[in-house]
Amino acid sequence: MRVDGIRSAAAAVGALLAAAGLAAPATGQEWTAQEIVERAVARADGQRDAQEHIRYHSRFESITEKLSGDGEVEEAERETYEQYPLEGVLYEELVAREGEPLDADDAREERERRREFVEEVRERRARGVDPRPEDENRVELNDDFISRYQYSIVGEEVREGYDCWIIQLVPRPGDLPVNRRIDTALNKSTGRLWIVKEDFGLSRVEFEMDEPVRFWGGIAGVLRNTVGRLQFIRTDEGTWVPKRIDIRLDLRIVFWNLRRRIVREWDEYALIPETDQ
Repeated sequence: MRVDGIRSAAAAVGALLAAAGLAAPATGQEWTAQEIVERAVARADGQRDAQEHIRYHSRFESITEKLSGDGEVEEAERETYEQYPLEGVLYEELVAREGEPLDADDAREERERRREFVEEVRERRARGVDPRPEDENRVELNDDFISRYQYSIVGEEVREGYDCWIIQLVPRPGDLPVNRRIDTALNKSTGRLWIVKEDFGLSRVEFEMDEPVRFWGGIAGVLRNTVGRLQFIRTDEGTWVPKRIDIRLDLRIVFWNLRRRIVREWDEYALIPETDQ
């Protein structure tokens, strides 16, 4: 399925949005930044509830670069993953390193990781909780995320053929909730969202930490800076999916400085036949 043939799905997407009460703005209608973000969250929630994202099989390359203090690449590691639904949850299967198939040891470890994934998903589902394995660093566009920020419209732009609002986000004043490890960093970050006017889909995210974040009591570790760029595309069926993630980390642990750049880039998304789903 070609992900660049998305205009053919516009009518169907419009009908779905209207049915959900999220129709695109009429000509001349003005939206506040808060209203735009709330509608983007409602759209993302609807996509998750309908499990649209697990209708696809995709492949992505993950490159992890070790950086010097000057930002030069000292080492790089490339891995290839197949992403597909497993037990009703997206699974990322490691299939190659540096462009070569896994050796016997890596293949054995991957089979064991897959088995443990299945067991954890089944156990969580039996307990009636989110079947996705715990991920302290998972970030989603949801009510918890948007409750941390104040919003303003700072511009408009055509990106990937879509008219977008550019929404600036800054942390709300006062004490913000910290329920997971990632929350401390979110509470110290500013950024921008590119939200598509046509269907309130999230096309792009940019963020950067404004001040260092201490962890382990600040004795052993400091996350000095994080900068991220996330790009999304819309499939022919109207589902927004990741296209590229680019994150830079500057971390100090005890006496070691760790500077990394992690890039993930997805190939085409293939719609899985309903009989296989």
